[in-house]
Amino acid sequence: MQRLFPLFLLLLLSVPGRGQDPSRHQVRLGWGDMLFETIAFHPSSTHRYPAAPQMDYPLAEKRDLGYTGHIFAEYRYQFTPLVSIGMLADFQGIFWTTETHFRSRNYDLTLLPNVRFSYFNREWVRLYSGLGAGLTVAFDNERHAEFAPALNLNFLGVQVGKGHWSGSAELGFMAALSDASRVYMLGSRLLSVSVNYCW
Repeated sequence: MQRLFPLFLLLLLSVPGRGQDPSRHQVRLGWGDMLFETIAFHPSSTHRYPAAPQMDYPLAEKRDLGYTGHIFAEYRYQFTPLVSIGMLADFQGIFWTTETHFRSRNYDLTLLPNVRFSYFNREWVRLYSGLGAGLTVAFDNERHAEFAPALNLNFLGVQVGKGHWSGSAELGFMAALSDASRVYMLGSRLLSVSVNYCW
């Protein structure tokens, strides 16, 4: 994958712009759900410690959880009416307070080169599917950082609009994990929406 990423960037930068086709380039900004994160990271129950010192009970409590959702931006280039390629940057944050009143802030930044296949194109509606593979950087406010391969599958996307502006809704699946013990996302961003601008 490390060899394909520079090749993808070189290909993307070497493609000349075509001003006569207003739908060749597209940028979009969107938001997606955090279903996996809300299941994996939830408030823990309050523990009542017996007379023994609390250090004998290492379970960390989590409370006051907050989630940003997946905030993403993407650039796409339409090669043919069927095929386009893109580069997506996805960002999410998960926050909680521990029993020591420390506010933990955890973030994931995912970069995903991807390809999209549009199989229904009309004046107002486009249906598409796609897939992408890239890298997730997980970091927090304690200066820890880890890297993991990431995958995004887009089973069905619907784009509605005419001219430069449109909106999209997608059903998909995002995952990022290094092994069974280090899972950053699994079944995340099942539903996402975006506002698009093309030229």
